[in-house]
Amino acid sequence: MNPDWGRVLAARDRLVAAARQTGPEADTLCEGWQVHDLVAHLLTLQRDPLSWPGMGLGFLSSLTERRMDAALRNGYSAALGRLAHRPPGIPIFLEDPWRGYGHHLGEYAVHTEDIVRANGLPPTELDPATDDALWRRLLPAAATLLARRGFGLRLRRADGPESTQVLPGEVCVVATGTALELLMLCYRGPHAADVRLTGPKKAAEALWPTRTQ
Repeated sequence: MNPDWGRVLAARDRLVAAARQTGPEADTLCEGWQVHDLVAHLLTLQRDPLSWPGMGLGFLSSLTERRMDAALRNGYSAALGRLAHRPPGIPIFLEDPWRGYGHHLGEYAVHTEDIVRANGLPPTELDPATDDALWRRLLPAAATLLARRGFGLRLRRADGPESTQVLPGEVCVVATGTALELLMLCYRGPHAADVRLTGPKKAAEALWPTRTQ
């Protein structure tokens, strides 16, 4: 098996285990979503192209919500079973198979933490190869998610020598943490990640305008 794909399978399995441990109505870090919403989101990403436009276009969001409801039509247990046993590929990530499945890995990793951290589950432990793969995914994700905020950002691994400038700017924030924590910083903000931020407070507030710590 391709080791990159194997890491995606393992990440999916970690998410399913967390979802089983908490149950469908448990909170997540996705505002307004419970665990059953997150499961439905992943199922529609995998197999329901009709749901995809509404994930990026607000005026179509009601269609996406209806498709997510349809994914849960036979109940949460059946939906979670489908997520657990069918291939975790996400066709909307068209170029990902040629890029080490990094976007797939990041999607499952972040949503696992959305469940784990909202419900006080034991921290996720990752092997070094998965941590390295998340670091590679982190760099383009940070540049995309935090672009046009007007300040620079440098990411530094707490468990390795890597340090990379992902956003240009004379006024710069340096964020230090593991690859997983830095990924959560970029997707969810400082309140959701165990990271150390150094640099001007105004820059951090601009990069993460809500709930900045």
